[in-house]
Amino acid sequence: MMKKLLIIGGTGGLGSKVVILIKNYDITIIGSKDLDISNSFDCEKYFIENKFDIVLNFAGVNFDSLIHKLTSENEKDIDYLLDVNLKGTINIISSCLNSMRENKYGRIIFISSVLAEKTVIGTGMYSSCKAFIDRFIKNVSTENIKYGITANTIQLGYFDGGITYKISEDYLETVKKSIGLQRFGKIEELVNTIEYLINTEYTTGINLKIDGNL
Repeated sequence: MMKKLLIIGGTGGLGSKVVILIKNYDITIIGSKDLDISNSFDCEKYFIENKFDIVLNFAGVNFDSLIHKLTSENEKDIDYLLDVNLKGTINIISSCLNSMRENKYGRIIFISSVLAEKTVIGTGMYSSCKAFIDRFIKNVSTENIKYGITANTIQLGYFDGGITYKISEDYLETVKKSIGLQRFGKIEELVNTIEYLINTEYTTGINLKIDGNL
């Protein structure tokens, strides 16, 4: 029987490309219109009604701003970013764990970013959220590996899809030149990494960086 794989954010720019290539799973794809991950009640209800072996999360929002401009004028943007990126992470993981612990099997994979460790002007809020996710996932692994549940993040560099193409073309060229491989990551390479984390139980509690030597 095929493992049941939930892809959250699978309707977005990067997630939708991964969905096309990932095979051999019973896949469910949801986006923000299907589930409000910032709402703990909605998350709990969803995972009571739907059981999954693997949860892969692409969902996340970005809001770039210089720190001294994070004022009351940006309060709605700040709250939205924190609700989705932080509360959403907690809600998804706490809600999906019960059935995984009962089944003595689970794979939790969250998409993080190299910005969790790399300082870039204007990304303070976003990068701090990714650093939270990286740290949180390590605790998830430590608490649940004895139940056959692995938990990891993938620290993405610049890939052929998603947020990368919301960056100006001039800056994209500068970024590309800073990458050792002089190119953006391929979706196939991301899918290979996801499948490795699913298939390799001994790899857990890590923040796996794939960035082409950025």
